[in-house]
Amino acid sequence: MDATTDRNRWRVLRDMLRPERLTSIVDIGANPINPAPYDALLSENLACVYGFEPQPAAFQRLEENPHPNRVILPYAIGDGTRGTLHICEHSGFTSLLEPNPEMLEYLGQWKQYMEVIETATVDTKMLDDIDEIKHVDLVKIDIQGGELSVFKNAENVLKNAIAVFTEVAAIPLYKNQPLLHDQLQLLSQHDYCLHKFDFFKSKSLNSKFARFLRQKHHQNQLVDGDAILIRGLPKLEKLPEEELKHLAILADAIMKSYDLVLKILEIFYERGLIAQEQQILSYCDLLPMARTRHLRLERRRLDKGTT
Repeated sequence: MDATTDRNRWRVLRDMLRPERLTSIVDIGANPINPAPYDALLSENLACVYGFEPQPAAFQRLEENPHPNRVILPYAIGDGTRGTLHICEHSGFTSLLEPNPEMLEYLGQWKQYMEVIETATVDTKMLDDIDEIKHVDLVKIDIQGGELSVFKNAENVLKNAIAVFTEVAAIPLYKNQPLLHDQLQLLSQHDYCLHKFDFFKSKSLNSKFARFLRQKHHQNQLVDGDAILIRGLPKLEKLPEEELKHLAILADAIMKSYDLVLKILEIFYERGLIAQEQQILSYCDLLPMARTRHLRLERRRLDKGTT
């Protein structure tokens, strides 16, 4: 489906749910190397964003593209102590952790991009101490191995958020980097369950014989990717209505988890907060790969029930 259909679907969802405020997103590591997954929500005035980016050049690029619903702050988010920012040749690899040369050699990847060209001493701030954040529904974080340190010092934010979109690693590209299982273990203590991987990158291992393989067919070593976790699964019906409304918007626009959206709409319908089943069917009409024949049959059944 095209972008116009997506936007129409979000409007239908918003009008059906009627949230009290914009969906609030905290973006830790907002370096605009790639489009953010929430950009379309922001452009449609369906979300507000609190972004954090300590790299001066990346922060400046964000400031040069302002949005009334986005606040960008030059803070390094962490454990509240002073740290060393390792600025790499490619800014996307810059981290408070030092690159791990042994793993880079093992992979035969990214050595030149992860070369540290400069270091800077930075004072980190704990996420719970950021006064500018008014609400938080989604925590999006990509800071090259520093995610666990942020979560350890964000108890209040995690208690109020409904979802986490975090970069996770299968192998340590940085020295002493916490891995996927470390993040899952900590977040589970805050009642978050792994919902899906948005993607997971894999690469071929380095060897003198690797040249005999067609690389794109033999990328077997998992490296890193993005994981989405949701608070309250599998008892979504116990969550407050406003939290569920924003989870539904995030599930559609960012997670592409339409089955999750429909589960939330079912909860609202059973509570009597959505008056007619036809409203949900109108949303289903706009979903990619929907079963149009089933939708037609259900509409006929509902129409007969009202005549």
